[in-house]
Formats: sequence, C-alpha cells, structure tokens
Amino acid sequence: MSLDIDRQSIQSLLFANDSYVNPYDEHKNRNSNTRLVIVFIIMLFFLLILSSAIILIQTAPAEQAQSTTIFTTNELPSTGSSLDYRILPYIGNGHLATVAFSEFIYMNGLYNGDNGTSHRARIPSTLNWQFKINLSSSAYTLNASSGKILFRVFTETIENDEIRIERHLFASQEYTELLIAYVVITRLKSTGKKIVVPIEVNEQRTSIDIDFKVDTYDDKYVLLSGETRQVENDQFQKEPLSVFVYYTPLPVNGLKLGKHEKSRTYLFVTSIDEQKSRAKSSFDYATHKRQTDQILSSHVSRWNDIWSDGHVEVSGDDELQRQINSAFYYILSSLPPLSTRSEHKQFYGLSPGSLSRGGFLGEDYGGHSFWDTETWMFPSVLLFYPTLAKEILSYRIALRDSAVDNARLFGYEGWRFPWESARTGVDVTPDCCPEVRLYQMHITGDIAFAARQYVAATGNRDWISNELGGDLIYESARFWGSRAVYNNNKKQYEILTVLPPDEDAQPFKNNSVFTNAVAALSIQLADSVSCITNKKTPQSWIDIASNLHFPFDNSTQTHLEYEGFDLKNTTIKQADVVLLGFPLMWPMSDQVRRNDLLAYEPLTRADGPAMTWSMHSIGFIELGDFNKAEQLFQRAYETYVRPPFNVWTEAKSGVGAVNFITGAGGFLQAVLYGYGGIRLKLDQLEFKPRGHLPNQATKLVIHGIKYQGTIIDLTIDNKMYDIFVRAQSSKNDVPLIYKQGEHHGSLKLMDRLSFPIDTQLIIRRLVPLCP
Repeated sequence: MSLDIDRQSIQSLLFANDSYVNPYDEHKNRNSNTRLVIVFIIMLFFLLILSSAIILIQTAPAEQAQSTTIFTTNELPSTGSSLDYRILPYIGNGHLATVAFSEFIYMNGLYNGDNGTSHRARIPSTLNWQFKINLSSSAYTLNASSGKILFRVFTETIENDEIRIERHLFASQEYTELLIAYVVITRLKSTGKKIVVPIEVNEQRTSIDIDFKVDTYDDKYVLLSGETRQVENDQFQKEPLSVFVYYTPLPVNGLKLGKHEKSRTYLFVTSIDEQKSRAKSSFDYATHKRQTDQILSSHVSRWNDIWSDGHVEVSGDDELQRQINSAFYYILSSLPPLSTRSEHKQFYGLSPGSLSRGGFLGEDYGGHSFWDTETWMFPSVLLFYPTLAKEILSYRIALRDSAVDNARLFGYEGWRFPWESARTGVDVTPDCCPEVRLYQMHITGDIAFAARQYVAATGNRDWISNELGGDLIYESARFWGSRAVYNNNKKQYEILTVLPPDEDAQPFKNNSVFTNAVAALSIQLADSVSCITNKKTPQSWIDIASNLHFPFDNSTQTHLEYEGFDLKNTTIKQADVVLLGFPLMWPMSDQVRRNDLLAYEPLTRADGPAMTWSMHSIGFIELGDFNKAEQLFQRAYETYVRPPFNVWTEAKSGVGAVNFITGAGGFLQAVLYGYGGIRLKLDQLEFKPRGHLPNQATKLVIHGIKYQGTIIDLTIDNKMYDIFVRAQSSKNDVPLIYKQGEHHGSLKLMDRLSFPIDTQLIIRRLVPLCP
C-alpha cells in the first residue's frame, strides 16, 4: 500500500467535508455547522486509528513501495524543453483515447483523408492544460492493474508549501463517450487565505482534419460540431464523418480554494461522439446525474471486472509481472469495454500504434489496421475475452463490401482484405508503398485464421450462421480458390506474385510458405464448418488446400521462405517461416522445426520489429531448449519497452511506431502459449507446460481461460501443473471431456486436475461442432 492510495482513501471517506465544484458553478452552499462538527469528529477518529500506519508508509524506503501495477516517476520524460509524448502513457476505452498531456484526442473510426492519405482525425485536446506553480515535489502515476483505488487512471500529483494538487485522468468505461479530469486541491497550511492556482490553458477549437464550428460557448459547456474535411473513398463513404464535442469550460482563470476551505474537488468532463444526442446525454449524465466519486468508482468497478475476467499472475519475478500488466493495459485500452452503459458502436480495428496515435501521415501508421490485429494482438485477447475477439472480427465483416470490390479489382473472387484498412475497408496504404498494397495478401488468410481460432475457442454456431461469420470464412476460402494456379511440371498448386510477412522480399515472390499455409488453412476451415454454413466446399478448393507447393531445402531439411530463397545470403525483416510452427501449428517434425528456427534467427534484421523474437522463444520452448528460449524471450521485450510507463516501441532503437501494441501482443503470446504451453486447435484445447518458467519466476497462474463456455485457471510450477474449472456457462449444453495419458473423464464445475509438467492434457467437446 502506498501513501498515494492511503491519501485517496482518506479523501474518499471525508468527501462530504470537501467542496465539490463544477467549474461553472463555484458558489454552492456551504455545509452546515452541525455537519462540519460531525465530520471533524470522524476525521479525528480516523486519523488517530491510521496515524501510525501513515507514518510508517511515509518513512518506508522507496524500494519497498515498488509495485507491479503502478508505474510512477517524479519527472516526465522530455526531449530538450518539451515533453516526449512518444513514451508517455495513454488513457483509452476503445471509443476515445489520448496520450497524457498531448494536443489531440482520437475517436475510434474517425478518419480524415482520401485513400492513401487517410489518417485518424485530430480532435483538439481538452485535457492538456498545465498548473503553473513552483513545485516542491511532483509525481506522475499510471495505475495499470486491479485492486487499487485508482485503477486504470493516470494521476499527476504536485505540491508546494501551500497546496497539493491531484489530477486524475481517465477514459470512462461506464460511458465511453467520456474523458474525465478529476482534480483535488488540498491545503497544506492553516486556513485563512484564499488560494488561486494559475493554469496555462491553450484552448483550441479548430482542427486540420475537422471543420469545427462553435455552437455553444457559455458558463455551462462548450459545444463543437464538425465534419471531417475529406471522405476516405467516395465509392464507400458518401458523406464526411460527423463529430460532436461537449466539454466543461476550461479553467482559464485558474482554480480556487476559499480561505476557509481545506480542499476542493473540480470535475472537467469531455464527451465526444458521432451522434450529437449521445454526446450530450453522456455529458449531462456526468455533470448532473452522477456524483463525482460515483463516476470514478463506476469506472474502477468495470475495469476490475475486466481484470477479474482474465489475467496472468507471476510469483518470484516482479519485473516480469510489471511487463505483463502493462502490456495488457495498453492493448485493452484500445478495445471496447466488456460492460458499459453506452450504446453499442461498430468497432474499427486495432492499429499497431493503439487508438491514442495516428493523426500524422507517416507516423504510427495513420491509425490503420494491418495483419498485426489478427496475428499479433488477437490471440491473447481471445484466450481471456472472446467477446472482444468477436468485436475485432466484426470490423472485417462490417467492411465486407470493400473486400468484395478489392478482390474483383484484381480479377479474383471472394473477399480480399486490404493490407491497410481504416474507416471504409478500402486499401489505404500510402502511395509510397505500392508493393505491399498490391502483393501482401496473406492478410486475408490471417483474418481467416483468427476466425478459425475464434470458432475453436467458442464453438459459436450463432456467429457462424447469423452474424456473417460463416460468410467471412467461406468468402476468404473462395478468394484463395480463385488465387491458386496449377503447375503441370510440379504437379502442385502455386500462389504466385505475393509479398510474404518478410517485407524485405520486395517487390514480390512466388510460393511464400506462410501465405500458402494460411491459404490452405482458410479452405480447410470453410470445409470444417460447412455443416453449419450449409455451403459445400468445392472439391477444387480442397485439392488446392491439400496440394499447395511449399518450397523446402532437402539438404538442410529447412522450409524456404519462398521459391528461390537463399539460406546463406539473405536478410529478412521479421518472423516469417518460424510462424509455421506457431501460431499456425503447421505439421512438421521437431527436427524441421528446429532447423527453421536456427536458420532464420541469424538472417533476421537486428533492428526488426519487437514481436519477432517472441515467436522464436515459443519455438525453442516447444523443443525444450530453455536457455535459448529465455534469451530470446528477454530479447522480445527488454530493449523495446521504455520507462517509466512501459510504453512499447516498434524498434529497439526507439524509432518506428510507439505505443506499439503489436509488440505487446507478441510478448503476451510468448507468456501464454510459450511458457503456458497452451495450444488452441480447431477440435481441442491442449495444455503441455514444459515447467521451465522465465527469468526468476517460480509459479505462473493464468486466470480465466475461456473455452466452449467454461472458465479454467491454469497453475504451473517447476514440477506440476493443474487446471481448475471455476465457472461454466448456464447456457452451455455441450459437455467437455478431458484426456491425459490413461486418465480421462468429464470436465465438471469445480474440478481440479493435477499433472506432471511436460505431459499433455487434451480438453474437447463431447459432441464435435460438426459431427
């Protein structure tokens, strides 16, 4: 427990004694003398009880206050005289996001710019004003886990001899239209003097991307209404996008503390949405219908529910725990809430640089969605939060018309998804990079593979039949059926002129092994669920899936990245062939798996993107080379994560995208699927932890694995692992069975099963999805 948390506890208990002020209404009636007396007695009693504890906390060495869930610094990172916004944390809720103290707010799905110039539209920030006082101390804290009062809140705490100011910033989970600044000013000396805290406010009501007009500007709220200046594509977007911004008037005259007040609380509310009525309703709710502490407590409660639903617990290695907590925080902050009072909105994808960035061309990929979404971030989300995984897939389904057009444009059938996608689903890859727009089509297979894993985890027949999931699966397979050609000399099918995940292989190559693998798996999936879709898979597609050409070097027993690949003299950008082993789980011997890993590690660029080494680590864990696996695991995050807030960067030099949640997703896969030993296959869930845990960890607990309506906790130490069935859906009418060696039986609620490490446990449905 830290002093900051204790202070907040005290403030919460004594809230009735403090003045709460909406900034446009500073003249509320004083509390009665009777109430003051009562509260004073409560205060005295409370302080007598806690005084010794508070003194102990205040005098404890700083290292004892180290937390795996709280990231704090006394000084914000800077470049020269300016804040370094690249490595500042962000707050978000899947609808809105902003980097702390930055100039802009971003809204999910709000893009400006035509085709390859499309980027996130910049909404001027209402949260970046600064207190102008002489400081004796300062602290900036991101709380990135559960069980704390300020869960998922960024807090600035500054003070001088007279006052302490605490500003809490958060993106509400209760109403996603809301960004909240909750400010508490506390007097540190005796009363009798009025205090005015000067504030530097740089209020902007214009935007390069949005044609704003000021509809209302009074002492109650400001309303900006606007439209984006350019449509993304006039075939699929007929009108500019609307946005409405309601916000509390900013504190241009400073914040005041009356001469008899000990503390005062201010609430600054910003509400943003594409619908005016929704933005206004949420603004009114926060400013008139909820008490300030209720807004905060509701946000905390909902984040706690997310954490309870699934998280990872490490014993023996606090630093690893910190990395895991922050990685989950940054990914989940770009996803919709599990529980909210807001109306459901269409989700518009996960960008490598998160929802908090992407407003500038050439930086952070413009907020576009790539294969990163389904290949790197989706797997860890799916394991704990299948409803959020479905939201990710819904983005691709919602933009299916563009995918149909994209396939037709190149002379193919089915759905061909774009390499870079934003609002409309047309390919918004910038003109600088025509090769990736034309040839990097493995993304259609990546999306189909994510659909495969979603079906494997949930068995959701309704999604397949009634929510167009079946169409996504079938039309992706149709694309590959139209894309492959038969080679009479090889007596095999080929997929020609493609760019593999290794983008250094430009402009294109033939028979990328990764592309051919995801194409085959896509067709196999369509066939596997045909009993639900009632769409028969043509035999010609099945022949393609079973007879695609995979370049292979027989002398070294190694997969070749593409036809003609030189294993001795080629440099590659990132993980490619090694992805066959995981996540694709393509059949191969252990020796070939090892050969692939050993061959491609030295060929990979040293400055390649963060997620690559996680996949290498998973491979060596599979093969039992734990020292090698641990070296690569540490390489996967140690040089890519920037203090003090554990912000990920794309490259270890710090360049490339920042808030790089692609890297965070790869790292989490190494924890869950590598050291956790989890494999999700179409017909079963497998556990085979190897027992050798990373770094100094002595135990790994993965809470809340979701499989076919059952929730499982997995605990691993160096000798044993066990699973505990802690919940089963009341709607789940499909029993699960398990098998481990000679042990087998039904899997029931509250079952706890223990097995030696390095043995395999298989869990599957009693009745297959397609008998």
